[in-house]
Amino acid sequence: MSVTRSHRDYSTKPSRQGINAGFTIIEMIVTIVVSSIMAIGLVSFIGNSIEGIESSANRNQLASAGRIAIDRLAIEIHNSLPNSLRVSTVVAGDQCIEFVPVRATTSYIDPPFAAAGGTTFDVVKFEPDQDGVTGGYAVIHPDNIGRIYDGENATVTGFPFRGPIEEITDIQDSTVNPGVTSEVTLAANHRFRSASPNQRFFITEQPVSYCVKGDKLYRYSNYGFYDTQTAAEEEPGVCEVALGDRCLPNYLSAPDKLLISDSIDNAGLTAFAVDSQSLTENSLVAIVFNLTSGGDVVLLNHDVLTRSVP
Repeated sequence: MSVTRSHRDYSTKPSRQGINAGFTIIEMIVTIVVSSIMAIGLVSFIGNSIEGIESSANRNQLASAGRIAIDRLAIEIHNSLPNSLRVSTVVAGDQCIEFVPVRATTSYIDPPFAAAGGTTFDVVKFEPDQDGVTGGYAVIHPDNIGRIYDGENATVTGFPFRGPIEEITDIQDSTVNPGVTSEVTLAANHRFRSASPNQRFFITEQPVSYCVKGDKLYRYSNYGFYDTQTAAEEEPGVCEVALGDRCLPNYLSAPDKLLISDSIDNAGLTAFAVDSQSLTENSLVAIVFNLTSGGDVVLLNHDVLTRSVP
């Protein structure tokens, strides 16, 4: 019986297939094209992400600036004299809102309502105390916006003898009831037009205006009382209010003209709208600011509740 033995080749000689393995030109071109497409997409993604971050930061900045301006305006409007709010005519988005700011309020005791009028009367002590504070204007029952602004120039000497407002020269502790009441001295003999149902007494400052002019929001002060609201500015450096001109100050420095915000584009929009002011209900002021920068737009709408009951 014969045995047949098989023979296996255990040599390590490489095969022909392994020697010829590699990339073809077509494969390399395809790889380069695909890599380029991926790189372009990656760059585009990174670019869009950066642009999105910048746009978001820009919008946040616009919103913050607008919110700060609205918050300041809202606080002042909320503390304005009842029935003193008025808005100018809209011209291509430019508009002004005017009001009389209240410094302090209390209850009156014996103001002059009689025909002869008077220059002094007592009020309940203010909180905080106003004794020794000079300036300002005494107001009782401001039921009519026309009578509130019925003055001339930078003083109230032209106010009607019988009206809701008169200039104050002094406030001191009362000699009749010291520590409890204060004595108010007026700049001229005055007769207040009508009594307040709640005996409210206000001390106010001169009117203030917030105006959207072009792409900016300004705050104007110290220009006096006028029958007719105005949005006109005097030339820089000079304001002729003392000569009877109806103008807003255009001073180069604070505090008469302050830049509150910029980047406003209110063309075709109503920046300020005042709801009807009545003697029995509070009213609303609608504020609309459209802020733009670098192609980004932020539209802010805000309502402020005001006190109309005098």
